[in-house]
Amino acid sequence: MTDHSEAAQIAPEAIARWTGLPEDAPLHFALTRADLDNLLLGLRTLAIGQSELAAALVAHLNQDPGACHEAVMHAGELSRAAFGRINAFAGAIMAGAVPEG
Repeated sequence: MTDHSEAAQIAPEAIARWTGLPEDAPLHFALTRADLDNLLLGLRTLAIGQSELAAALVAHLNQDPGACHEAVMHAGELSRAAFGRINAFAGAIMAGAVPEG
């Protein structure tokens, strides 16, 4: 598994390959467990980040700027981590998809 502190970038070759596939063609692709982990953990991390944003709003309404700032910063970290995982998943699909047939 890769470090997700930095958002994974989709390789330009994978994007070019993906955009070259027919839009209406059924596709086949093989995914590893790590690819699926990236999707599932990315979605989970997004949900946790949403709860951090809710906590930031509550802290703001309660006039607690310290807690508000901390929750917003944590939500940003979670968002970047989720983005990296979801990009890694999308990159795996773009790089490995082949048209049916």
